[in-house]
Amino acid sequence: MITNVDYLIQKYADAAEKINNAKGDRDYRNYWNGIKDAYHNVLNEGFKDWAAPGGIGYYVFFEQMTYNEALDQVVKERQLEQVKRGY
Repeated sequence: MITNVDYLIQKYADAAEKINNAKGDRDYRNYWNGIKDAYHNVLNEGFKDWAAPGGIGYYVFFEQMTYNEALDQVVKERQLEQVKRGY
């Protein structure tokens, strides 16, 4: 299930990816940087722990992963925890 915070993190990651793919187009880059900053502000104001270690937001914000890469990383970590616990 996608929650509001997941949706916002996904949009933040999408904007960051568009910035990385801008390839010299300054106006395009500035536009998406403004969008990314807006999502960042909403996340900070509305979701205190959105970038907490071990969460999708952490990998998107601190590790600069795409949303799908971050989601895969979190799933792998949780599966590893389950194996360690013997589930």
